[in-house]
Amino acid sequence: MKFWEKAWKPVKYAGWWLLHEWFYDLAWFVDRIFAPVLAKPEFYGMENIPRKGAVLFTANHLSQWDIFFMHYLLPRAGYWMTKREHFKVFFFGGWARLFGAFPVSRGAYNREALQFSVEVLKRGDVLIIFPEGHRAPEYRMMPGHSGAALIAVKADALIVPVGFSGTEKISRKKEYGPDGKKIKPRVFVRVGQPYRLPRNNESGHHHDLEELNDLMMSKIAELLPPEYQGYYAPSELADRKLLREQQQVEKLAQRSDRKAARLANKEAQEVIKVPAMRQETVEEKTQEVAKE
Repeated sequence: MKFWEKAWKPVKYAGWWLLHEWFYDLAWFVDRIFAPVLAKPEFYGMENIPRKGAVLFTANHLSQWDIFFMHYLLPRAGYWMTKREHFKVFFFGGWARLFGAFPVSRGAYNREALQFSVEVLKRGDVLIIFPEGHRAPEYRMMPGHSGAALIAVKADALIVPVGFSGTEKISRKKEYGPDGKKIKPRVFVRVGQPYRLPRNNESGHHHDLEELNDLMMSKIAELLPPEYQGYYAPSELADRKLLREQQQVEKLAQRSDRKAARLANKEAQEVIKVPAMRQETVEEKTQEVAKE
């Protein structure tokens, strides 16, 4: 690598970092001007947002306006996991990168995106993920992708759940009054208490990724009205927990049966082996007597 290429790399990174910080500050200012114009926002739990250190924000996804109000919350510039298709749109890709967005392919294993996410958290930065992957078509929580839980475990990240309700009424589900005018919707943004995903469950066994994903998404669901909870409503979570426990019992029973079968097979082989040894001993003695 030539000298000028080596020198340009840190300069390029420094320039991008300055633009990233400047764009965040500008957007943060704009958010506070336009938020009351778009809706009647109400924010709860703002005291739960850490002002420093690595933080993973997770939230449900109802509308493109979730990003707008999430940005309103952020204490500092962060990084966003964004679907790869957005970066193919003219101008939008570069603009999104300045805001800290990085591409991820939906429905596929993204090694680079996972590694980058873990690195972001390990160096003490902010990472924002909508685990559902796309906006909920029926405005209720859908199954979340397990990548967010995997990142949280690998980075041992502090997680802050955020619940959005009402953002879908800004553009996707508009409401109108008797006079035909659009009603300015009430938007609720609730921030939960920070937590970390536990390594082991109540019985001392390691959590599987599906169980950790349910735990992470349930923290978001707790911040939402019942009609928004969908796949992570308490009854749905209880049913899946019961099913997992039944599967675990069946798995342990199968493992015990296989172990018992191996022991029985081993004992049977030893029983067959003993008469064979006795027969060999008799033959050896017969041969010795014949020689004498």
